Amino acid sequence: MADKIQMTPTTTSLSGLLANGITYHVPIFQRDYSWTSENWTDLWEDIVISVENGTDHYMGAVVVQQMGEKNFRVIDGQQRLTTLSILALAVIKNIQGLVENGIDPSGNEERIKELRRSFLGQRDPGSLLYSSKLTLNENNDSFYQSRLLQLQQPVNEKTLPDSDKLMWQAFSYFYLTVKKYFKEPTGIGLANFLNKSIGDRLMFIKIEVEDEMSAYTLFETLNYRGVDLTVTDLLKNYLFSLLSQADVRVAKDIWRKIANAIGLEKFPSFLRHYWMSRNPSVRQDRLFNIIRSNIKTNQHVFDLLRKLECSAALYDALQDPFSPEWKGDKDRFNRIRELKLFGVNQQLPLLMVAKEHFTTDEYDKLLWLIAVIAFRYSVVGGRQPNVMEEMYNEVCLKIHNQTVTSSHQVYTLLKSLYVPDTDFKNDFATLQVYSNGRDKKLARYILFQLENLLMQGGDRDYEYDAATIEHILPENAPAAWDQQFPPITQDNYTYRLGNYTLLEDHLNRECEVKLMAEKHAAYQKSQYEMSRKNFVGDWSQGALELRQQEMAKWASSIWRVPYTDAMR
Repeated sequence: MADKIQMTPTTTSLSGLLANGITYHVPIFQRDYSWTSENWTDLWEDIVISVENGTDHYMGAVVVQQMGEKNFRVIDGQQRLTTLSILALAVIKNIQGLVENGIDPSGNEERIKELRRSFLGQRDPGSLLYSSKLTLNENNDSFYQSRLLQLQQPVNEKTLPDSDKLMWQAFSYFYLTVKKYFKEPTGIGLANFLNKSIGDRLMFIKIEVEDEMSAYTLFETLNYRGVDLTVTDLLKNYLFSLLSQADVRVAKDIWRKIANAIGLEKFPSFLRHYWMSRNPSVRQDRLFNIIRSNIKTNQHVFDLLRKLECSAALYDALQDPFSPEWKGDKDRFNRIRELKLFGVNQQLPLLMVAKEHFTTDEYDKLLWLIAVIAFRYSVVGGRQPNVMEEMYNEVCLKIHNQTVTSSHQVYTLLKSLYVPDTDFKNDFATLQVYSNGRDKKLARYILFQLENLLMQGGDRDYEYDAATIEHILPENAPAAWDQQFPPITQDNYTYRLGNYTLLEDHLNRECEVKLMAEKHAAYQKSQYEMSRKNFVGDWSQGALELRQQEMAKWASSIWRVPYTDAMR
C-alpha cells in the first residue's frame, strides 16, 4: 500500500502567501522562466474580470516544502509566483513615474516602500538594495535580483539569455498594460489595485509537503497539470542533492545532453523504459520511489546519468525513422517507421537492451519479429497491450543477463503473442481501416504491402508513391448502387479493406461513383496489380468478403516470421 501523503493544504490570497516575512526559494536546478505573452495576457484578462466583477480569482495550487521557520522551497508554482512579482514591479514602476513627474512625491514614495515590503522584500539599510521574498533558480536569479528588483533596464536586451529576456518582456508588457489601463493614474488607485485587487483577490491553495516524494505522489494522485515536467524536476533535484557542488556542474552537463537528445516532455517515459530494459516492470506512479530507493550515493547518480546519456540517443532514434542512426539502412528505416505507424511503444525497452547485446544480424531479425508481432497482435487483432508489456519485460531481463542472445530465443519466449495464421486470417478478413484522417497512412501501408507481394518482389512505398485509395463501393454511393449493396449494409462495408484498391489519381476521378461494371475498364489501365486483377462484374457484399479473405491469405505470407514452428 502506498504511503500516506504528508501534506497541509490551506487556502490563502497572494498577500497571505507573502505575509509575515515568509520567503520562497526555487531549487537552483528547476527549469527556467518560460511564460510567454499568451500566459501574461490570460493572467491580465483574469485580473481585469475579477476587478470588474468584484470577485476572487483562483490561481491554482502552489506546492512548497518547508526548509526553515519562514523559508519554503517551491516544488510547483514558480512560474506564477515569478510572474506575479514581475506584475507587482510593473505597478510600482508606474507609481515611480508619478514621483518623477512631481505628483504627490512623498505620498507615492511611501506607497512604493510599503508595496515593496509587502510583495517583494526588504531594503538593506547598508547597500540600500532590495532583498527578495522570492529567490529564483541559478540561471534566472541574478537578472531578477540585480535588474528587475532594482527596476534597472538591461544594458542590451538582445544579448540576454532566453529566459531572462522573457522576464524582461513580461515586465515591459505589464508596465505598459497597467499604464494603459489607468488612463488617469493616481498613487492611491495604483496602490489599491496591487494591494487589494491583486494581493487580496488572487487566491491559491498552498500545499505544504514534507518532502519531494510526497509532492510526486500528490501530482500522480491528482493528475496534476504539467506532471511530467514536474516529475522530471523532482528527479533532477533529488539526484543533484546527493552531489557536491563540484560534481553538480558535471552532472548538470550530462543532464543537459540527455534533455537535448530526447526532450524534457519525453523524459518520464524514457526513464521508465530505460529502467524496465534492465529491471522488473514498474508503474509510472512508482518509478520515482523505486529509483530513490536504489540511488543513494554519488557513484549511483553518475552511473545512472551516464547510462541514461548513452541510451537517450537510441531511445529517440527508435521513435524516429529519419534519425541518423538508421541512415543508409533501408530495412531498419522501414521497421522503425512501421512501429511508429502502428502506434506501439511497449517494444522500446526490449529494443534498447537488445541493441547493447545482439549482433547486427540478430538485431535486424528482432526488429522484424517485433514489427510482425505488433501488426498481428495490436493492429489487426486489436488485443490489449498490458500482457505484451509484461512479457517484453521478462525478455529484457534475460537479454540483460545474457541468457537470451538471439531473435529465435526471443520468439520462443514471445510465442503466445504471435497470433497464429488461422486467427490472423480471420481478424484480417473483417478488418476495417478508415481511408481518411490518421488511419489513412495505415490503410496505404497495408495496401502497398499487398501490392508489392502481387508484384512478386515489388518495392513501392506507401508514403512516396502517388497512388490514391479507390473505394470500389463509393463513399456516399448513389441510388444506382442500392441493388448490389442495400443501403442498410453500405456503412458496414465502405471502409472494409476488401473495398479498397490502389489507383492513379486521374483514373480514380474517372471512376468516381460509377458501378463496378463501368469501373472495370479504368482498372485495367492501372499500373497497380491489385486493380488489374479480374473483378467480378457486380460488386456485392459476398464479392467483397471473398476478396478480403484472399487478401488475408496474402497478408499471412507477408507478416510472418521465418521460424519453422511459426509457420502454421
